[in-house]
Amino acid sequence: MSNWKLHTPNGVNDILPDECSVKKEIESTIWSVFSSIGYKEVETPSFEYYDCYAGVGGQISQEHMFKFFDEQGRILALRPDFTTSIARMAATKTQNDAYPLRYLYTGSVFRVEQTQGARQREFTQSGIELIGSYSPAADAEVISAAMEAVIAVGIEDFSMEIGQIAFFNGLVQQAGLDAKSIEKLRERIDSKDSVGIKTITDKLDIDENIKNLIIDLPYLFGNEEVFEKAYVEGLNETSKLALDNLKRIYELLYLYGFEKYVSIDLGMLESIDYYTGSIFKCYTHGVGFPICAGGRYDNLMSKFGAPKGAVGAAIGINRLISVLSDKENHDISASLVYAEHNADGIAYDIAYNLRVNGCLVEMYIGGGTYKDAEEYSKKRNIGAMLRVFPDGKLMINDFAKHEIIETTANEFLGYYDDDLMFDDGHHHHDCDCGCGHEH
Repeated sequence: MSNWKLHTPNGVNDILPDECSVKKEIESTIWSVFSSIGYKEVETPSFEYYDCYAGVGGQISQEHMFKFFDEQGRILALRPDFTTSIARMAATKTQNDAYPLRYLYTGSVFRVEQTQGARQREFTQSGIELIGSYSPAADAEVISAAMEAVIAVGIEDFSMEIGQIAFFNGLVQQAGLDAKSIEKLRERIDSKDSVGIKTITDKLDIDENIKNLIIDLPYLFGNEEVFEKAYVEGLNETSKLALDNLKRIYELLYLYGFEKYVSIDLGMLESIDYYTGSIFKCYTHGVGFPICAGGRYDNLMSKFGAPKGAVGAAIGINRLISVLSDKENHDISASLVYAEHNADGIAYDIAYNLRVNGCLVEMYIGGGTYKDAEEYSKKRNIGAMLRVFPDGKLMINDFAKHEIIETTANEFLGYYDDDLMFDDGHHHHDCDCGCGHEH
């Protein structure tokens, strides 16, 4: 029998220091990008009443939620998605705020997924939601912000594919299809099943131009020429307006300077029901899933009693880590301060001064000799060791440069007086602590 206390459940993982450092750096970079565009950070509960998510549909069906009961028997669910929680928050807490609202978030979401491959049951997302605008400028802002964040974390070889759910909705409306047939057609288009699509369209009594357009949907992919192919004679008003909207978004992304990353894909049909207009997915090499996705969800706010146009994007942090793990690691190495007997006070002051100047500094607390500390440094990939003596002498062992420097605490930091007491003066100078920073 397995000793379960020694294992994590399927679909969840521990994150060890090296990967955690990368993860936090990615999250911080993305936060900085989104914040610079005017998005304000919010937090929503890790679990909500099941009713909050019920009926949203798509990938967030009740089968994909972790559900449990509170002490009064009410059904709760772990957060499977940020968008729904933020829509609930915006609808109930911001009635008097000026619109549009710009929110950013970072946190874990939880879904009951098959755990083969890259699927996880707990994963981290960073994203933004722009609530209170129906303008294509809002869609373009969100998409461009997502691309700016992807570039900022160090990924430059990627593609952003954008589509339009309303265009497809207009076509099936024109074809007079019922809900069951619409879902079947969507699945055929999504899987690029030309034979299956033709089987459905052959039964339709509609204009040949529209019928051929539906058959060609999986292959309407590319740049501006896609619009020329999609504007066929006989297209109804819903589909025309959807194309006009997507074309304007594409033009705005061109003005943002992201045209080389953007492709049009009218055959991209996201399964989450709350998307009503533009949808997008970002792909890069080495990951079989999109690293970023989002779209417009104008109907979701109505569910919470506050009809508003809204669009958002979510970036998969764990997927970014898997992409960036193949790149060269440029971690700044730490320094280690080792205090000889009766030199602890001086050592603490040195460590503190280096930290406030931006260095990563550890104190050796292993209780061993200098040789023991040196072995520890090598195992920890420490950049330099600072050996502090009680008389104020200082020996710096720079492992990167393979050199040893002998100096004093007073000369090294410039803030000790003759009695080795702390001086409140401010000094700006170069240091050789080995951390890689300039001071």
